[in-house]
Amino acid sequence: MSNALPESPHAAVQAWWQAMQNQDLAMLQQLTAEDYLASGGPAGRTTTRDQLLAEAKTFFGETTRIDTWSVKAMSCLDLGAVAVCAYDWAERGQHAGQVFELAGTATDVLVRRDTGWVHQAHHVTLQNPPATP
Repeated sequence: MSNALPESPHAAVQAWWQAMQNQDLAMLQQLTAEDYLASGGPAGRTTTRDQLLAEAKTFFGETTRIDTWSVKAMSCLDLGAVAVCAYDWAERGQHAGQVFELAGTATDVLVRRDTGWVHQAHHVTLQNPPATP
């Protein structure tokens, strides 16, 4: 695993989504603080970094591919050691033989480390969430 982290909060958000598309668990681990916390999304869950990495590994192993993703209208508030980025996101691909298309808004809290920026917290609100049975 490389020690080089993104040099800006904006670049850290972009690197996160690229790591998801690349199915790069090592990069996701590098981009995520040890005491990371996430909430929202299709399951409305809250998760730790270990849970995130386990879920990503399972997701990637279920014949998943992210064909396209985008991050738009990003606003970042850089407070020195901490930054908050809010943006609109969308992704499309296939998971377990089914096409998926998700979009929403996200807020990421990032912290500056000696070698760059990492994600401390991530919250997603879905637009048009999938129906639950």
